[in-house]
Amino acid sequence: MSLVDVAALAHLVAEYDALSALRSAEAEQRLHDVCYTIAVYTGETEPARAVARARVLIGLDRGKPGPEAVTDETTAAGESGPLLTELGEPAARENGRSRPFSTLPDVLQLARTTVPDCVGAAVSAWHDDGSVDVLAASSPQLLALERAQSEAGTGPLARIRHQGSGQVVLGLDPGRPGRFADRARRCGARTVVAAHLRTHPHGCTALSVYLGSPAEPAGPTPGLVAVLALHASIALDRSALARAVADLLDRRHATGVAIGVTTERFEVTPHIALTLLARAAQRLGTDLDTVVSRVAVEGRPVPVGRENGGSPRR
Repeated sequence: MSLVDVAALAHLVAEYDALSALRSAEAEQRLHDVCYTIAVYTGETEPARAVARARVLIGLDRGKPGPEAVTDETTAAGESGPLLTELGEPAARENGRSRPFSTLPDVLQLARTTVPDCVGAAVSAWHDDGSVDVLAASSPQLLALERAQSEAGTGPLARIRHQGSGQVVLGLDPGRPGRFADRARRCGARTVVAAHLRTHPHGCTALSVYLGSPAEPAGPTPGLVAVLALHASIALDRSALARAVADLLDRRHATGVAIGVTTERFEVTPHIALTLLARAAQRLGTDLDTVVSRVAVEGRPVPVGRENGGSPRR
């Protein structure tokens, strides 16, 4: 079951569809805001991918058929070849395996529901130039709060950067001066527990879990934050790997086209698409070049005017 608020996500997608047909400046600004919110929910930075990912999450939550059904429909319409049809079932399996904790918003929502007294969470990176990049935040207030650490020079991220690893607990005392503590208390936080992420491709990166209780966190809280930090590291790893695959494989070449076709047809990540193609080559007893060439040809759209073998339209 998805950890994303599917009802809210469905409302955003419906609003996205309605705004896409409008051309006013107000509609374009609202469309930009909706795309950003969907991107936060799904963990995708590119708007088109974020919307596509949102549609998948909505469909799965409602019990709609997965990629197999999509493959059957496209095959009946003559848009897909036999090899692409065969990829539908393994694509569905890979999607199912990769969804749990696959994005940072999933991890943050899990923190809200599992950590006692949690009022929000965020994942941010402190760069060498002193700037703070917020990779994900559970609310706009925490997004602004995390960014304020750069200007204030204090906060959980600064403490983690100074410490270098492990976990820190920062009490937000009312008498303590400093812009960060004051703003955090206005967000309802009295304590923050931050954990250094084992994988940090964006500089010194940490998961910060904000608590409404002023007492020193006890019981399962430190352990839960440590586990959530591990899942956040995995999510960052997957995201970085997907970007690397997308960057390395140019869509102008057959491999890039095949990955693009598989990614869009089954709504999987580029890394999973490449894995599916490699497995297909192994199963068929052929090389990857042969498989990607077939998929690239099968997924190629029919040029306008050449349907049913006709001559081009003038």
